[in-house]
Amino acid sequence: MEGASRRAQALAAAFREENEALIALVIGMDEHDWRADCPTEGRSVGVVVGHIAEGHRIIGGIVWAIAVGRPLPVKAHRTVEQGAAVNARQARRLATRTRDDTLRTLHANTERMARFIERLSDKDLRREIVGFPRLTLADEIERGLIGHLKVHARAVRLALNEGRAAISGTHS
Repeated sequence: MEGASRRAQALAAAFREENEALIALVIGMDEHDWRADCPTEGRSVGVVVGHIAEGHRIIGGIVWAIAVGRPLPVKAHRTVEQGAAVNARQARRLATRTRDDTLRTLHANTERMARFIERLSDKDLRREIVGFPRLTLADEIERGLIGHLKVHARAVRLALNEGRAAISGTHS
């Protein structure tokens, strides 16, 4: 990897910013919020946040493979059914994790990935994904890593907003 690029710095900053917003949201949650159903996800808010945190590490492995020009890991080739099975197992495991444990994982995986991204060069970011011509490392960072975070964080915000609206509606 050559010298870090401004684009890599911007991608790392965007990744950190999205995570910081999620972390602030989680810090402001009470236990009811943490255990609340996330209807668009079919799992609790806490499980979705844990999924995001672990996703940074899993998608990070894909990002790393692309950055060093290696074939994508097996995890990148899962079918929809395989992905659903993995997510179901993960949801069962994450259901017992505390908010503090999940926050620690989210912080650690965010920093690990952001530090890796910010050291990438423009040449690294243009590297095509082995087996997927015209898709680049930058695409995977933007769509895979940051996109994954945004989609699931949006679902968490929606669930909390709907849950809080429902509670305030019952007290009117």
